[in-house]
Amino acid sequence: MKMKDISRLLELWGKANLSIENPKKEILEAKKMLLLNPSSCFVVVDGEEIIGSIFGIFNGRRAWIHHLAVHEKWQKRGIGKALLLKAEKAFKKLEATRINLWVDLQNLKVAPFYEKCGYQACESNSV
Repeated sequence: MKMKDISRLLELWGKANLSIENPKKEILEAKKMLLLNPSSCFVVVDGEEIIGSIFGIFNGRRAWIHHLAVHEKWQKRGIGKALLLKAEKAFKKLEATRINLWVDLQNLKVAPFYEKCGYQACESNSV
């Protein structure tokens, strides 16, 4: 992923049913995530169109998956799994002890995908 890709991601996230409450804030946060984690953030492109994205965030110990999204037209073709595997590989190089992700309640239909990829549901300790 490159910084120039960030502004084009909102359209993808909308088509992939990710809930974005404040687009301007989301873009600023995405830029920070990429700046701090350039080796674990990826996009998939078809021609000039971004059809997939993942932000892999590492804090020095644990890793987080943010905004794994695949354009609805391109879903069920292995793109999401390939993005997840690429981020996991990057985390392995960084020696992450755990990989976490969070699924919005409005998007629970993706939970079986993550379970197939080896992730488990657990209670959130959100504040």
